[in-house]
Amino acid sequence: MLYRIRFGALFLALAILLTPLGVGAKEAPTLTLKDLISKALEFSPEVKATKAETRFAQEQQAEVKGYYYPQLNVEAVGGLVPNAKRPFVSGQNIIYQPNNNRISGINVFGHLDATVFQPLYTFGKIAHRERAAARNIKIKEMGEEAKRGEVIARVAEAYYGLVLAEQGKDAVREARTYLSDTRERITRLLAINSPNVKETDKYRLAMYEGGVEKFAAQAEEGAKVAYEALKAMIGYGPGQDFKVPQELPNPAAAPGTLDQHVRTALELRPEFTQLKEGLVARQLLVDAARADQYPTFFAAVTSAIAGAPGRQPARDPYIYDYFNTIYAFPVVGVKWHFDFGITKAKIRQAQAELEQLQENERTALMGIPVEVAQAYGKVQENYKASVGLEKSYVNARRWLITSFSNFDMGLGKMEDIFQAFERYGTFRGDYLLALYQYNLGVAQLEKSTGAYRRTLAAAAPAPAKAK
Repeated sequence: MLYRIRFGALFLALAILLTPLGVGAKEAPTLTLKDLISKALEFSPEVKATKAETRFAQEQQAEVKGYYYPQLNVEAVGGLVPNAKRPFVSGQNIIYQPNNNRISGINVFGHLDATVFQPLYTFGKIAHRERAAARNIKIKEMGEEAKRGEVIARVAEAYYGLVLAEQGKDAVREARTYLSDTRERITRLLAINSPNVKETDKYRLAMYEGGVEKFAAQAEEGAKVAYEALKAMIGYGPGQDFKVPQELPNPAAAPGTLDQHVRTALELRPEFTQLKEGLVARQLLVDAARADQYPTFFAAVTSAIAGAPGRQPARDPYIYDYFNTIYAFPVVGVKWHFDFGITKAKIRQAQAELEQLQENERTALMGIPVEVAQAYGKVQENYKASVGLEKSYVNARRWLITSFSNFDMGLGKMEDIFQAFERYGTFRGDYLLALYQYNLGVAQLEKSTGAYRRTLAAAAPAPAKAK
């Protein structure tokens, strides 16, 4: 009975010790390309930096709008001033107390000036700049969209590279199985001096094994680099892991024609929107620079209050005493700045920047369609290549399996197995590479046309309805 109790206690202790090992271990989640893109866009410091640029542009517009409203200027000063008493008239003389050329004590004073300034009409100085600032916000927002496209393309490149490397490791495992089976056959037949094998077959087999190990090292290191790149882009730390699907997406012909994709690029590419908005903004800045040549009409209220305990205030309305005064009155006026060439130079500078942007638009109109055509051509090329290579590697695999069967039945030669193995490895590798380049080309085509923006807009959560 005591033995059973001790055994039960030991079993319970082991169960308690081992339970965290089994229960606490969590399998790494499988993240699709869509999941990784979402996490990367949420984490990306580059995207956050462009968002900060947009906020900066919004505050620039708010600054310009502020010039529509009144501005208050206040200036307060204080210091020391000699004491003074009001003079009085005695007969035909003005008597000063004490003698006007003698200082009779020092005291303090305080003086406060306040002016409220309200522009009435500026010939567009404010309006043109406010509208240009609004266009600049749109430019920054499109810069944010363009940066999202760059992040998406980098994530896609690393993702497809990781999946390709994982499939390459599967190919290595399969090749090792075939080579192991072949080695067993060669060893067995050489032991019985079979005429179907030669001593040199061992060396040829070793050559293939060396090539497979080289490919295995490349696939292993490629997978590590791509995996670490993805972890960095989505902000995962050392203790956070994930998996990706083990198969590359099946190819499909690029939908639509090249002309349709070019039109999509002209409509959706953020760079085109930036250029269009930039042209309008630059023209508005040219108009604002020209408006600087004209006056500004304004209304204002100017006021002051001052006091000095050691000085008696003067009661003569023709005498203004800076140290003892109080007044406030409204005024209207005009402010006009004149210079000899500065304003005209600024106008020419703004015009030159506008012309530069117009030339950039012409360059984009020539370059982006070429970029779209190249991406579209790569998708079509690799689609056709992957379809053809799939047939090649499938039939090469059938050839390899048939060669093994024929050899086992005494109808084939070891040379047939080697040739089939070599061709199968070549065609499968080429097929996987074409499939990788196809999927990468699709991602590049979406970036070149700006079609990724539609995908992001469709994936964005709908705004909550007000209750």
